[in-house]
Amino acid sequence: MPVFFIERDAIQNGTVSITGPLARHLKGSLRVRPGETVLLGESGGPRYHVRITATDRHRLTGNILSESAPPPHNVPRLTVGLALFNRDHMEWAIQKATEFGVDRLLPLLTARTVVRPKAGRANHPLARWQRIALEAAQQSMRWTIPTVMEPVSFAAWCADPGQDACRWLLWEAPRRTLLRNRLRGQPRPDSVTLAVGPEGGFDASEVELAERHGFEVVSLGDHILRTESAILAALAIVQYEWGNLG
Repeated sequence: MPVFFIERDAIQNGTVSITGPLARHLKGSLRVRPGETVLLGESGGPRYHVRITATDRHRLTGNILSESAPPPHNVPRLTVGLALFNRDHMEWAIQKATEFGVDRLLPLLTARTVVRPKAGRANHPLARWQRIALEAAQQSMRWTIPTVMEPVSFAAWCADPGQDACRWLLWEAPRRTLLRNRLRGQPRPDSVTLAVGPEGGFDASEVELAERHGFEVVSLGDHILRTESAILAALAIVQYEWGNLG
């Protein structure tokens, strides 16, 4: 059974009270009953083995059997700026990026972005993206839930002074340094930012803008990868060279 995330205020004096969508999922989909154990965790905090003692219509209650502290974070904190693209592929990319350890994901509006969600619409995808990240973090036994942000323009994101000092933009142009060669043998930074373009790639003017704001342009190789493939390839390279999944 995967870990399920709870808020700190769900714990009182060694007792856990589970309500809301998680309670409905545990009771309805997983058929959790009194006497069974579940694994609960606070994002970025402790993890608990809990024995369920009671259930009612809206709540499960349990006792904490044991508590585990989170392990040291031994991989750079990963931020990915990902150009918006096809809905199904975007959702798949968020799910897999979560499994590969991304900490923060920012959907980007670029010059060649085709999919542009309209602000204020009832079906704005942000809530669904966040739920996909939550479920993927639980299934993959992560200790943290990644943050999925509101879509932002590429130009505004590049100019953000709060970005990491170690920034790479993936571009398919030839004669660029390979990402794997750029990482190999280098000291591991505390955090990394990756920029991944849309299906048509970044516009040359966007690449120039990114370079002016401190991005280094790198390549994944000679083959042209789909956006959802490129993000996974890049994350796998970072994880291989600088840490394990966390």
